[in-house]
Amino acid sequence: MNPPTLLPIVGLLLFGADALPEPFHLSDLQRMKREHKLTLTQQEDASAADDDVETLFFDQRLDHFGETDATFRQRYFYTSRYVHKNEIEVTTQPSRSTAAFLCVGGEGPSLDTSVLTNSVHCTGDMIGLADRLFNENWDVHLYAIEHRYYGASVPIIKSDAQPFTEHLRRGDDGSADDNHDENQFDYTYLSSRQAVKDIVEFVKSNEALTHSEKQMDVEDAAASNTNNNTWILFGGSYPGMLSAWARLLHPETIHGAVANSAPVQPQLDFYQYYDHVALDLVDERVGGSEECKRIFVEAHEQVVAVFDEVSVQSDNEKDPDGSSDESKDPLEEVATLFNVCGGADMLRASRRNMEAFVGDGLIRVPSQSNDPSCEGHLCNIKGICNTIIEEHMSNPNHSSMEILANLKKIQNGLLCEEVDYNELIEFMTTRTDENANDLAWLYQTCNEFGFYQTCNVGSTCPYGRGFHLIERDLEFCQIVFGIDTVTQNVASSLEYYGGWKLSPSSEAQENESNTSGPHLSVGGSENTASNRIIFVNGDVDPWTELAVTETSNGDVENTVMVPGASHHFWTHEIKDTDDKAVVAARQAIYDTVSEWLGVSTAAPEVLAVE
Repeated sequence: MNPPTLLPIVGLLLFGADALPEPFHLSDLQRMKREHKLTLTQQEDASAADDDVETLFFDQRLDHFGETDATFRQRYFYTSRYVHKNEIEVTTQPSRSTAAFLCVGGEGPSLDTSVLTNSVHCTGDMIGLADRLFNENWDVHLYAIEHRYYGASVPIIKSDAQPFTEHLRRGDDGSADDNHDENQFDYTYLSSRQAVKDIVEFVKSNEALTHSEKQMDVEDAAASNTNNNTWILFGGSYPGMLSAWARLLHPETIHGAVANSAPVQPQLDFYQYYDHVALDLVDERVGGSEECKRIFVEAHEQVVAVFDEVSVQSDNEKDPDGSSDESKDPLEEVATLFNVCGGADMLRASRRNMEAFVGDGLIRVPSQSNDPSCEGHLCNIKGICNTIIEEHMSNPNHSSMEILANLKKIQNGLLCEEVDYNELIEFMTTRTDENANDLAWLYQTCNEFGFYQTCNVGSTCPYGRGFHLIERDLEFCQIVFGIDTVTQNVASSLEYYGGWKLSPSSEAQENESNTSGPHLSVGGSENTASNRIIFVNGDVDPWTELAVTETSNGDVENTVMVPGASHHFWTHEIKDTDDKAVVAARQAIYDTVSEWLGVSTAAPEVLAVE
């Protein structure tokens, strides 16, 4: 999807259009609330515009690994746009080949009908290919399934830990259900393992079959292979992980999977993320330069130098009125330059506040969402670096810290810069419409994946080194969810799925396989589960560090590296401004999936985008 930090989890909050969150700043809390309301309005508009997409629900089993028969209502979307209508179109062929494409939902903004028309999720790959196959006389049924515990697919858990089976926590539009207590909420059944089984059970469900059957008359249904639809999964970021794992563990049900920007290697301390941002700042293909990075890094070093000179002021060091003596305050210049809410006193109030300010970047660098053709002064790396260089040339006497402060003012507008760690804790421990999806994803990071984007001393992180250590994220998991086994949880997920090696544990094979059992070895033979998974990644995207590439797993048949591309940029809307490498990536996906379906006998020999 288009792979997102509120303080301890500053690298894992505030979803934009992308799936996995980008680095977050506390000042984004206000923006988050405004954008949440805007998103709901956009969803209403999308529902009106996408009138050929149905919004539907089916009863999904709550616990695929337990004995309970409880269910919850899971939302999905369907369109027959790329299915020939027999009453209108007549073909000389006795029957058409049929495929079912499923766009897998994840942790981003709640899905709406636009997921099957034009969104960042599956437009450039799935919908683009469906259109091509339709013109080659194929029938392609398009589906999208929402991830459990996100949007309108959230089970209700009674206070006695028994699930409701008749309805959802949220209404069909994703709004809160006033009939239930928001504080009585349980994440017991939220996991990627349950989500993988959700996908498989949906594919095998009567609901999925019904859509295929009702598009045909009786004779066509008898002649068609629709009852055995060929299912291809598409996903970007975390949904890309799920797509790959569903195919890996259930090859008897899932014919193939497209895993875009999918970091399948769970890792507690994801220090490589910010190291990759440093590489992007010098990448001339996207507008970076050595001078840009030098000024950027120096600005953070200057702020860190100020912080290092200041010990956290205890209450007895303050004036009787609780304030500090500004004439003796080394933080005042920093607080004033960056318009910090609460001024120097707020920075001094705790080490965590300082970390929130400098540990994840004084300004936002959109490495994973970089769009070369975006319109906005600082909307991409090129715009940021150009502005940094222009500021330096126009004001050679300004410090690097002052240069970045000017960019921060452009990014924040009239808003002051929030750094209050306690405000974050209060926001994230009170579940609301604004943070519901964020909380669900944070729970998954604590319970399964880690992915915490740190900035360690001795690293090449371009931010405040030593001001985002893994301890902060572990503390957050403990405070918000009471989870103190994060390290073990991440190790368990890595062993279960097999990480880069795509070699699931015996537990995974026993839990996930059907009676015949899938073939789970890696390699190129016809009987392997990994031979119909294509992994596509952009080399500008920091999440590529944890994805399957030719470097991380040379045994995988189909890997594509897209030069100059960010987080699954090729799944976005197809535009004339798309770089030729993005166009080539889509073509590699089209060719590969077409070969899986038997549309073409010639498979691409090398899936590399130059």
